[in-house]
Amino acid sequence: MTTCILTRPILALVAGILVSSTCLAQNTPQIQAAQHLLDKGEYMQALVKLDSAALMTPENAQIFALQGQAKANLGDCTGAIESWDQYGALDKDNSWKVDGLKADCYIQQGHHEEAIDAISKYLVHDPYNGHFYLMRGHEYYLTSKYARAVQDFTTIIDRKLQGYNTFEVFYKRGLAYGEFGMNKEALADFDKVVKLYPQFSYGYFYRGSSYWHLGEYDKAIVDYSTAIHLDSKDLHSYFNRGLCYQSEKNYDKALADFSKVIQLDPNFDEAYNQVAMTTYYKGNWTEAEKSFNEYINKFSGLSHAYYNRGMFYNERKDYKKALLDFDYCIQLNPKDGEAYFQKALIQLEMQNQAEACESLKQALKAGNTEAKQLIKKTCGTAGIESN
Repeated sequence: MTTCILTRPILALVAGILVSSTCLAQNTPQIQAAQHLLDKGEYMQALVKLDSAALMTPENAQIFALQGQAKANLGDCTGAIESWDQYGALDKDNSWKVDGLKADCYIQQGHHEEAIDAISKYLVHDPYNGHFYLMRGHEYYLTSKYARAVQDFTTIIDRKLQGYNTFEVFYKRGLAYGEFGMNKEALADFDKVVKLYPQFSYGYFYRGSSYWHLGEYDKAIVDYSTAIHLDSKDLHSYFNRGLCYQSEKNYDKALADFSKVIQLDPNFDEAYNQVAMTTYYKGNWTEAEKSFNEYINKFSGLSHAYYNRGMFYNERKDYKKALLDFDYCIQLNPKDGEAYFQKALIQLEMQNQAEACESLKQALKAGNTEAKQLIKKTCGTAGIESN
């Protein structure tokens, strides 16, 4: 399943973050009208009033704070940042709060590093704001800085900070632990998630995935089944449950789940592959070949489709067909070192040493480390030195 990080609406905190007593004292009916329009979501009308107010009272910092809010919600983050910088220049005591607002805009633009930098500056002045630790942890996660993400989520939990949903913090930390391969820690967090929010299907999905990685397939099946009960169109839970059944050699149930995935999403290519693989594991080679062919016909542009069928033919010792599939795979993905390596193994089996050595050289060049030892054994040191 594509990792789904829960996020909040853009600029959810902006209404209160920049309000100072000095600014409130300077508010005019025009500014109050603009604030009312912002609250209603009428951003363009609010911006017109604020632009007019800025001409009359350019020293009023609150105008530029609200102006930035309107621009940001209209998708003009560059203009919003300019307005907030003007706010910061006019209200020195609260200028640091601009970083919190900039962070929202950077997030909206997908500028993760800039968002992290802005949030870090904000937290220097407001170190007990749980919401901003949550934001930064989220950005760390998206930039694969999982240790830092875990640290921010743990800070929220340990300090019992405010401004966040408890289950969301455990959920996000569980995801970060999972990326580390710390599946026991992830499992503990997802346990908390399903207790705090028992209707949240993703909690069961990811707890099931933790069980899967720990080899506890029965428990994983229970969680995937619960996720499916909560969302009958959750094809990823069907797919993963199918993998669990496959691991337990319950091939008929695995096939039923993979077929359900195809029914829900006819373009889910890996489900076709697993139907073919599961049929092969059942020992029905004729039907497996038909399934592999269906997989190839539908996804002829996928190199790994040819690779998988090539492995199937290799197992059957149908070397000519296997070589053809590995060649198709390499044609689609010339950097597939594993395809070159498997091709070499077949060539050695067929006593074609010269061709095998060439395939091994290509495998090594593509990054397949297993090829190096086999080159030494089969082709001599000259084969390595030439690369």
